[in-house]
Amino acid sequence: MSTNAKNTVKEYNRNKASDFESKESPLRKFIGQFDVLLLDMGETFMFNVDRFGVDDGLFKTYSEFGGKHLSEEDVYQILWSVFNALIADGRIPENYDKMPSVSSYLKRHPSAKALPLSEIDILEVVFAEHEIGHIPEKYIEILRKLSSTHRLGIISDIWSNSERFYRELIDSGVSGFFEVVIFSSDIGIIKPSPKIFSKAIEELDTDISEVVYIGDSLRRDVEGAKNFGMSAIWIKDEQKMNSNLNVQPDFIINDLQDML
Repeated sequence: MSTNAKNTVKEYNRNKASDFESKESPLRKFIGQFDVLLLDMGETFMFNVDRFGVDDGLFKTYSEFGGKHLSEEDVYQILWSVFNALIADGRIPENYDKMPSVSSYLKRHPSAKALPLSEIDILEVVFAEHEIGHIPEKYIEILRKLSSTHRLGIISDIWSNSERFYRELIDSGVSGFFEVVIFSSDIGIIKPSPKIFSKAIEELDTDISEVVYIGDSLRRDVEGAKNFGMSAIWIKDEQKMNSNLNVQPDFIINDLQDML
């Protein structure tokens, strides 16, 4: 091939690359500014969480773990009401930095007060089993690819003891992708408290300017991160939109796979 022909090919390839970048670059350029991607977990890469409906097999799980004192209706009523109480109380700013545990809600429940502690323990395990979801293979691969270009971390609000959630990360083969994992139930602090974001920055030993947070809740994820001074990407969820928020995400995506 002549020199002129080679130069023509090179110029063509440069133009194609430039054209590709112009189409794909806004989000890629944006995340390229950061060293760390901090991720929410539920409905971000873990799905089918919070299964507390009447058809979600709560009594079956209760029986499998040795529960014997409660009827199917009682189990559903207790766990459903505790879940809703946690959601409601989690919206109260005074609770952001001192969120009570699932166990404390169970012990105070009118239908559970007379139960032996062993039954309370079983109900707590059942709650955790139904709060936790599953990480699909597709998202395992997404996390693998993201971990090849960025440091990764998790900040996630969970109500239950974190043991089963760590086990799910390990069993799914993704635990090694994350340098830091902050579960709210371990520290009694929930998003959007700045303290939970600050703890992640401290453990990562990095500057806030090097980190972007990614999640599906405008209030907890986007508002929490932005009020802390951190950049934020919202995984768009129409059901979680709130017109009263005074902050806007830096980027909006439809799914975590858009990050690739």
